[in-house]
Amino acid sequence: MVQHKQRLGFSWQQVLLLLLAWLVWATGLPLVASSAWAATEPALSGKLTGPEWRQADPEAKQAFCRKAFQAFRASPAQSYIISSNVQALTPEGLCQRLDQFYQYPIHDEIPLNQAANIAPLLFSDQPLEQP
Repeated sequence: MVQHKQRLGFSWQQVLLLLLAWLVWATGLPLVASSAWAATEPALSGKLTGPEWRQADPEAKQAFCRKAFQAFRASPAQSYIISSNVQALTPEGLCQRLDQFYQYPIHDEIPLNQAANIAPLLFSDQPLEQP
């Protein structure tokens, strides 16, 4: 009788994938680069407050301001605003206004989404700093 060798049933792609998984596990490398996630998802949400704003990464602040700026410009009340400092507002300017807003401890407990609506109006008499 002829004996046949028994195969394990793995393809070369599966073996390569298993080897790669073992190397990642053995070296302790992360499976996903954390900086890639930080770039796609801002860490700030509208429910956070002043202390989180002050401690946030500048990139996360800018990402939040871009989204908040779009919402601010789309709001019905925005069309009634006369101040040129509010009309000339940019996402970067909104971040400046939020920095101004949260420099006062009395505002610390106000959520970011409310502060993004209040700050441009509250500081509309002050000129925006040019980057």
